[in-house]
Parts: sequence; structure tokens; C-alpha cells
Amino acid sequence: MIFGPEFLLSVVVALASGFGAYAAIRADLATLHERVQNALKEAQRAQDRIDQLLKRKTDYQ
Repeated sequence: MIFGPEFLLSVVVALASGFGAYAAIRADLATLHERVQNALKEAQRAQDRIDQLLKRKTDYQ
């Protein structure tokens, strides 16, 4: 079987499309990871504030 230039070009385009989709997914996952990390930090800060308020309340009672 002889592969013509049209076939080879379509293989190259298919591979490039696959790599492009892979790169886009990886970038989305990296962004999502950063957002989750930031949300966890903010949740911890909020929990610390709640703990301080509760401690203050129990100290006065």
C-alpha cells in the first residue's frame, strides 16, 4: 500500500489536532488546580476567622 501526500497530510493534521486538544485540556486542568488551591486557602482563612469568633464568644461567657 502506497501512502500519498494527501494521506500523510491528513495524518499530520489529525496528530496536530490531537496534540492541540491534549494541550488545551492540560491547560484547563492546571487552571482548575490553581482555582481549587485558592479556594482551599480561602476556606481555611474563613474557618480560622470563625474559630476566632467562637473562641472570643466562649471567653466572654
